[in-house]
Amino acid sequence: MFRKIFKKSIKVITYYWRLARLEKMFDQGLPRSLHKPLRFLLDRKTKKIQTKALIHKIEKLRKQIVAKGKEKVSIIYSPKQGYSEKDTSESARPKHGEILEFTMEQVARTGKNKYWGTFLHLLAYCSKSKTIVELGSCVGISGCYLSASPFCEQFITVEGSNSLASLAEKNLRQISDKYIVYKMLFDEAMDIFLPKLETGVDFVFIDGHHEKIATIHYFERIKPKLNRGAIVVFDDILWSNDMREAWDYLSRLTGFVHALDLGVIGICIWDGETPRPQYWTLQPLLGKVSIGKPHGWQK
Repeated sequence: MFRKIFKKSIKVITYYWRLARLEKMFDQGLPRSLHKPLRFLLDRKTKKIQTKALIHKIEKLRKQIVAKGKEKVSIIYSPKQGYSEKDTSESARPKHGEILEFTMEQVARTGKNKYWGTFLHLLAYCSKSKTIVELGSCVGISGCYLSASPFCEQFITVEGSNSLASLAEKNLRQISDKYIVYKMLFDEAMDIFLPKLETGVDFVFIDGHHEKIATIHYFERIKPKLNRGAIVVFDDILWSNDMREAWDYLSRLTGFVHALDLGVIGICIWDGETPRPQYWTLQPLLGKVSIGKPHGWQK
């Protein structure tokens, strides 16, 4: 009994310590618009009934995919790393990945889980992002969380695998009528939709191609369209040493006013003029994440 009480006490003390650390960061300049999403990462609480209903609906879609179990679906695998140069020219980028077969159960669990999906939704909601771009739809779960924000007027998502893109389209249809799914490679899609974005981009989620040179390249392409205050989310910044190098480079770029290291993802806020962003690491509050060693990678 004493041991249980002790463990519970430590858990409560740790929670309030983390909460106090977070509040101190806001006092030191972390944007208040991020308060609700970052607070959620600590307490996992959503106060609005509508948000809880939305989460339930989206996670039900995920369960339907998981239920298909061993049924096969084709995916495009990220290229192996080995590119540590900062050259982001087209000739320097790796060729797009090989086609592999995953099970439906695997792809349903590949995207952001309920915890991070809810965070993305709150981030889009609290930033009042109107135009949201996602590179890497997978089966559309993250896209459902993002496009469900009531402020979203246009949600653009790109997926190179036709099989996954079709699934994403089907799932997004259950949540939003503001979406456009491009069933092609990222560069091919950007050739089409970037010139059309007259009002700019408020939120970008870069996922699906976990390779340094490619990640930097995609950001550089979309950078001219970023509105002041735009949020750029880089997924899986600790997927490999190569992706960590990408984050270390991107999080120090001129034009970002803030850069947040959440371990699993990195978030940057754009103003287009700040020489070097203010860097915030939240890993001590959320738990340290180790750099991964994905299949086929040697570094």
